[in-house]
Amino acid sequence: MSQEIPPGLAPRGHADFQRLTEGRQRRLADLVALSPKRDPFCAGSRGQMAKAAWFHGIWQQYVTSAKAHLRRIHYLLVSQVDPRKADGTPYLNTEACWQQLQEASTYARYGGLVDPRRLEDHRNPEPHLPWTWYDDLVDPAIVWDENLPQWILPTIPTDLAAYLDLAFPEPRLTGYDYSVASQGYHLEIWVEKSTMNDVLMPLVRRYGAVLVTSVGFQSVTSAVELITQRMQRSGTPTRLFYISDFDPAGDRMPVALSRQIEYWLALYAPDADIKLTPLALTRAQVQAYRLPRVPIKDSDLRKADFEERHGEGAVELDALEALYPGTMAAIVRAALDPYLDATLEARCAETAEEAQVEAADRWRERTEDLRDQLAQIRDEAQTIFGRYQQELERLHAALELELAPLREALGALEFDVKRTMEAFDPDLPERPAAEEVCDDDTPWLYDSERTYAEQLRAYKSHSNGTHDEEPI
Repeated sequence: MSQEIPPGLAPRGHADFQRLTEGRQRRLADLVALSPKRDPFCAGSRGQMAKAAWFHGIWQQYVTSAKAHLRRIHYLLVSQVDPRKADGTPYLNTEACWQQLQEASTYARYGGLVDPRRLEDHRNPEPHLPWTWYDDLVDPAIVWDENLPQWILPTIPTDLAAYLDLAFPEPRLTGYDYSVASQGYHLEIWVEKSTMNDVLMPLVRRYGAVLVTSVGFQSVTSAVELITQRMQRSGTPTRLFYISDFDPAGDRMPVALSRQIEYWLALYAPDADIKLTPLALTRAQVQAYRLPRVPIKDSDLRKADFEERHGEGAVELDALEALYPGTMAAIVRAALDPYLDATLEARCAETAEEAQVEAADRWRERTEDLRDQLAQIRDEAQTIFGRYQQELERLHAALELELAPLREALGALEFDVKRTMEAFDPDLPERPAAEEVCDDDTPWLYDSERTYAEQLRAYKSHSNGTHDEEPI
């Protein structure tokens, strides 16, 4: 492909693309990954911004809550007296008007008139988060049992020695427990339908991955939530694997999602590390397993281009599982395995044991004199108990009198030990980190480290059915 984008340039907005194409032998379609009408990077034409402004006015008038659902805005609008579209014609309760509202809301979000985080996506199911997702990792630290030391001297029980509880406090460590949340990568599986949940749910639980299902193409909201919620919370590199039917729509879904991620990443997480690749169904898989194809509807505008690149017919995901049970699970495991450090759990346990022994040894060294003082008090108390064992009832008053100085000394010692505990801050080994994975061999469709031109090249290569990684 010829040089289309100047090195280092990342065009954003209709005006940028106008400058790139004006007076030059460049087609707008060559500079974007989706159709110019749908690609977020070149949004902002006069017509699009007019629609965006119309939706912004509706938003300001009807949205009063922190978040809103677009379908409800539609019904609020049609319930008004003589509602109008952006072009001034009547807004009706029809599919065409609903589509125009969705389009206008998209342009309003692209143009910055409406915060995309405030629109809720009720069309697609909520992501299936791993059970470890809400595990909070804490740094290694010394943890003391509450209310220790709390020493008491018994008064006059039947067996005085049995009630002499002067155990010295010992350090107990925390922060080394293993959790899948401590793995080094945030993993997500996105699939265009929920019919594969029975296969995918056990896998995402095992790998601590997020499963995102949809009904067709993913929404702007889904991409923004990925970036602003899950990626932000994880703080680790994200690897996303897309599963879709082998058909014209499924072929474009990973590109459409990648483009949304690429667009919103620059706004919400410009330094984030995320990569995305189609996992299934691919042409190679269809050919390798000789999966039966079904005719594509002539009404599908993408049919000709798809069949020119991949041959006639489409294949549904369910065909692979029906004819080759377990194969989809094997494909997913092979993709996720490199990102799960199988040694991390054992290394956490080993480090915890080593840290506990080391902390205990240092604590004993630090408190040797204090322990001797406690032992001396214990010995003196036991001597006193022996003298009064036979006359507990009669000598209660005398015993209390003789124990009073020890109670005072014990209280002072307890204060000294607590103060020492508060100041006890040994150097602890760091929690083991998951080892990095070299994923350079994976043919990622999207890679956040690429320049705009390099990423555009990857999109074009995917659409052409090639794997040319040369930068534009």
